[in-house]
Amino acid sequence: MRVLITGGAGFLGSHLCDLFLENGHQVIAMDSLITGTTDNIAHLAGREGFRFIKHDVTNHIYLEGELDAVLHFVSPASPVDYLELPIQTLKVGSLGTHNALGLALEKKRGFYWLPHLRSMEIQSNIHRRKIIGGMLIRLGYAVFMMKRSVSLKL
Repeated sequence: MRVLITGGAGFLGSHLCDLFLENGHQVIAMDSLITGTTDNIAHLAGREGFRFIKHDVTNHIYLEGELDAVLHFVSPASPVDYLELPIQTLKVGSLGTHNALGLALEKKRGFYWLPHLRSMEIQSNIHRRKIIGGMLIRLGYAVFMMKRSVSLKL
């Protein structure tokens, strides 16, 4: 399976990249790096089946080739980010989602957007990130894998 994970260099997106790669899938991580960081995915550089694209999803998204799913996890995710990047946060939530849906429509594939998995409550502090974040990522992956046969087909 070949998947696009928007926000792939963020906290949640980078863990999803790890998880999908561990399960034998090809992963394209896309991130503008406004709040995400390549430090989160540095260990994946050069790994077979992984590709990183620096791109702002508020602009048109184009990918060559087949794509099996779009997982949309782009969003500045902390109250500090919301205050410092209010326009970018709104644009990513509206235009970014519109463009990610457009790509899924173009590829005639599933679109997965689990906004509750990218909320600030999950990422509220560094200590809880490792414990709660990892469990929710695995839960999100399980939900994704269970629903992929009955997912929204565009």
